[in-house]
Amino acid sequence: MSNILSQDEVDALLKGVNEGAVPTDAPAPAARPGVQTLDLTSQERNLRGRLPGLELVVDRFTKGLRASLGTFFGTLPNTSLAALELRKFAGFMQKVHPPASMQLFRMPPLRGQGMVVASPGLVATLLQIAFGGRPQRRIAIAGRELSTIETRVLERLATRVLQEFTDAWRPVAAIDFAFQRSESNPRFAAIAAPQDLTLVFDMQIELEGVDEAGVSLCIPNASLDPIRRQLQASIGVEKETPGESWGDRWREMIGTAELDVLAELGSTRLPIRAVLALKVGDVVSLGTGRDGPVIVRVEGRPRFLGAPGISGGRHAVRVTGRI
Repeated sequence: MSNILSQDEVDALLKGVNEGAVPTDAPAPAARPGVQTLDLTSQERNLRGRLPGLELVVDRFTKGLRASLGTFFGTLPNTSLAALELRKFAGFMQKVHPPASMQLFRMPPLRGQGMVVASPGLVATLLQIAFGGRPQRRIAIAGRELSTIETRVLERLATRVLQEFTDAWRPVAAIDFAFQRSESNPRFAAIAAPQDLTLVFDMQIELEGVDEAGVSLCIPNASLDPIRRQLQASIGVEKETPGESWGDRWREMIGTAELDVLAELGSTRLPIRAVLALKVGDVVSLGTGRDGPVIVRVEGRPRFLGAPGISGGRHAVRVTGRI
């Protein structure tokens, strides 16, 4: 109670505040030189050089994509990786500009869906060539929806891109990236929640006379959990068998463990004086018939029902049911 201010001290403090003698705003701490503020709650980051397995995928995909796009444009473009990032899905969708034709794909055995999005520059060039135009000719396609025929052309592009993506992943994991459908409304193309992290491949495509041509692939980060070890492993390290889970490996390791199996032929209840009176030659009648059922215990726990018999000259039990 000795730390409580008296009434006179409270009045003096209030007077000082009103007259400005007592500052009410705490000075902001001065930033120390060389200190950078980090947001530990954000997991968005650049993955270049972090996952050796993923680097192998990117290298193969870059080369394969260049050859595939050459069949569309009649000339081999230069392809390169512009970004390989973990990015929130909402941030990825903010960079999707109209005219947008979002191509969704499946990726068994992984769960979920992915998305392929071509940049407006690539869309305009591809449509020009598909309908007999020249790549250098500029057409205005912004501000309108793509026609059915134009959407089909982009679906052909997405199918070819996914074929190369499947081949690129083959040394790491057997994943079948297969085209599923096209969407023009972002609401129906939500492959993840807005705040969920996605793995984004931004591929830059350089064509003569074409600006800002590129294609992006987006995969939910959670879908990659079954193959996370392959992505982190260095090239040449033994990989897991595709489709093999930790549960399968665990069952294989414990499959050779030995267990005690006991067949209980029967039981009965006797008073203590009868047990004390037992002697050699006495017969104790059990409550089990000649054909059973007998209880088969595994490590002391009843697991099966069986019928007693003989097999190969030895006493045996034929399992007739499960408990």
